[in-house]
Amino acid sequence: MSQLQRRCAWRRVAFAIAICAVAYPAAGGKDTSSVNEAEQNIRDGDPNTVLIKLNNAIRKSPQDPAIRLNIAKVYLRLGDPASAEREARAARDLKGDEADYLPALIDALLPQKKFKDLYDLIEPGDRDPVLESRVRTALGTAAVRLGYDARAETLLRDAIRLNLGAIEPRAELARFLNGTRPEEADRMIDEAIAANPQSAQLLQVKGEMPWSRDDRAGAMRFFDEALKIDPKYQMARLSRANANVLRGEFAAADEDLDSILQGAPNNFGGKLACPGAGQPHIDRCRVDEIGIPAGRCGAPGTDVNLRVDRNRLGTRGSA
Repeated sequence: MSQLQRRCAWRRVAFAIAICAVAYPAAGGKDTSSVNEAEQNIRDGDPNTVLIKLNNAIRKSPQDPAIRLNIAKVYLRLGDPASAEREARAARDLKGDEADYLPALIDALLPQKKFKDLYDLIEPGDRDPVLESRVRTALGTAAVRLGYDARAETLLRDAIRLNLGAIEPRAELARFLNGTRPEEADRMIDEAIAANPQSAQLLQVKGEMPWSRDDRAGAMRFFDEALKIDPKYQMARLSRANANVLRGEFAAADEDLDSILQGAPNNFGGKLACPGAGQPHIDRCRVDEIGIPAGRCGAPGTDVNLRVDRNRLGTRGSA
């Protein structure tokens, strides 16, 4: 593939971080009717309407942590983790329930790559096992990115122990082990898939492993299987698009990227999944089009965060 082809192809690769639909707990305070109506709107899939109603509610009850939390969740749904972080921190400062605001705060910090903030702000504790598993998964993920390898492995194994049915810590631990202990990583992910055969996330992670070992056909098979289970799972779609770009299959990559971009809000956080060791490094993505430096891709699992305005995607009419 020529440098020009690769450069043009990678201009197209940016995707909306998929924020899954979340349950919005009923907020206390003086204006529950506005919050309840907002919750109905979120169930109807209209986060912008939710945000308007919740902002009206917070003007009437500015000290209500539950409303702040709901606003944080809407910002996550809209792909604005910085604003979500601000509101989740406000919910914490207003003495909101830790079980409510911690997941939102975690979900806001991770896509911003605020790994040190997360690692310093939240400590392992004696919480409900499901919540504590999620906390230790996030802390383990942060520890991996910060280079605290021994601590990362301990935290991720603790997360699995605390919630044996959780998928995320198994996926993260398998990714972590793949770099240094690939056979153990294979066992970990295969056991997880055997227990959760309908998990698109686990199949996508499984696909990362053969890709990192130059088995492109094997990787594509797992990406395809993941998308058969969940056609809306954007990480698998992005992985397949990345693979097709590097294989020179631009039309196939465009099909996946169009699907991703069509579902994104006007402003979205993007994450570029690096294709794996031995693949071309991409130093800048979309620079000529939107002037945003992307950093350098490295080992499998490295993330490059972008902040893109879809209105500036140039000739990408479908975006």
